[in-house]
Amino acid sequence: MKKIKFIGLFTAALFTAGFVFADDFDFGDDFDFGDDFGSDFGGDFGDSSASFAGGALEVNGEAQIDFRAYFDDEDEYGLPVDEWKTDTTPKGKINLKYSNSAVSAEAKFAFSKDVLENYREDVIDELTLESYLGNFVVQAGKMKVVWGKGDKLHAVDNFNANDYTDFIIPDYIDRRIAEPMIRVLYNVPKDVGPFSSSRFELVWTPTMTADRYASGGKWVPAQVSDLKTSLSKNAVGLIASASEPAKTIMLSNSSSLADNLYPDTKQLKYMQAGARFTTTTGSLDWGLSYYVGRDKRASFDNSKIDSFVSTYLSNGSADDDDKFIDYDFLQVFGLEAAKTFGAYNFRAEGAYNLTKDTAGDDPKVHNNSVGWVFGFDRDLPLSELNMNVQFQGKYILNHDKINDLGLDTESGTFENDNKVVVNISDSWNHGKVKPEVSAVYGFQHYDLIVMPKITWYVSDGLEFCAKGMYMASYKSDKTEFEGWHNNGFVQLGAKYTF
Repeated sequence: MKKIKFIGLFTAALFTAGFVFADDFDFGDDFDFGDDFGSDFGGDFGDSSASFAGGALEVNGEAQIDFRAYFDDEDEYGLPVDEWKTDTTPKGKINLKYSNSAVSAEAKFAFSKDVLENYREDVIDELTLESYLGNFVVQAGKMKVVWGKGDKLHAVDNFNANDYTDFIIPDYIDRRIAEPMIRVLYNVPKDVGPFSSSRFELVWTPTMTADRYASGGKWVPAQVSDLKTSLSKNAVGLIASASEPAKTIMLSNSSSLADNLYPDTKQLKYMQAGARFTTTTGSLDWGLSYYVGRDKRASFDNSKIDSFVSTYLSNGSADDDDKFIDYDFLQVFGLEAAKTFGAYNFRAEGAYNLTKDTAGDDPKVHNNSVGWVFGFDRDLPLSELNMNVQFQGKYILNHDKINDLGLDTESGTFENDNKVVVNISDSWNHGKVKPEVSAVYGFQHYDLIVMPKITWYVSDGLEFCAKGMYMASYKSDKTEFEGWHNNGFVQLGAKYTF
């Protein structure tokens, strides 16, 4: 059968928010529940509150609806087409927070068709319990934690996985998937030796969630589609060669084969932990971090594919040990820094990613690598223009030992992988109209995304937004945007915050 290769999706985050959920709106019958970016999901929605003895309850949220039309210049065979498929996407958020001088509790709920139908546990987007114990802060719950000084691009932020079911269109924190965790922070008192005003942080999670990809619609990665197609062909061959009654049993089991490829990561062997130290030296903000856990990208043991398919068709299930997909054990040693030079605000992150494949010759494990983010922003001397430029890159060690015939988890990758993300924004009419344009370009893949956007703040809490997106991939192989060349959309939306 065809051997499988998997290339990770573009992890560069755009600097605009975007909104979509496929098909017509239908809530269904069931519900489950959601620091800079880590604590304030989506920003400040208002100041509605009710006072109680010793504390206050705050209630805020938002309601939003978007109309999106996709254009596609080519079909799956590369032939020109002229079609505009549309989505109408309502969704909402409700945030509740109670706090007093000693404790706080916050619940963030998210509602949308995709969440309610496919990821009901994410109706509770975040749930955080926090206690203040002198210089210590203890947090527990379902949370999103962001490490690193980067501006929505990171090399050292590893605890939360990404939700790519709407590709990379939602803002960075909206794409992150909350994880059950315990977090302890110690704030060093001011004027106490060389670590004055520093912070120590410990995080532990009992399980992990992997990166999430669309299983249908516009944003299914070509690699995911190729995997399912290859497994289906393999299954058809095995069923055709089987005798009755095995053929009937295998045919019945084949319908759920593609839904049971991944291991159960809700186990202690997938737990995560980390420590972080941040401080300020003069005008330099910097920090060190250590993470131990799992890579959120899948790795593949191609030698087990045939036996897995055979086992699943025969039994209707397969143990995790029989599956050919897993998530690499990973340690990350991180460094971060931020400093202002004149009109420029610089930020940087660097990470050494250590897997169990230090020699680089294990085809089922990602090689060790070095990752980085470096960027700056500054205000321009025209109107209220602001420019934000960031570079994100990775260097794969021992890349020459990767089997490039589809037999290795990293087959088809580049030794160096560098991207630039640029955002230019402005503000008109006393901040009531805000235009911006974002672009991502991959230097090795020749992949391009351009996303213009303009937001009109009509009145308190009400805003209208028009945006678009164009994607192109100018290289026939080793591309991260395979299947999306000359694709894009236009979108109109309205949002009310309270």
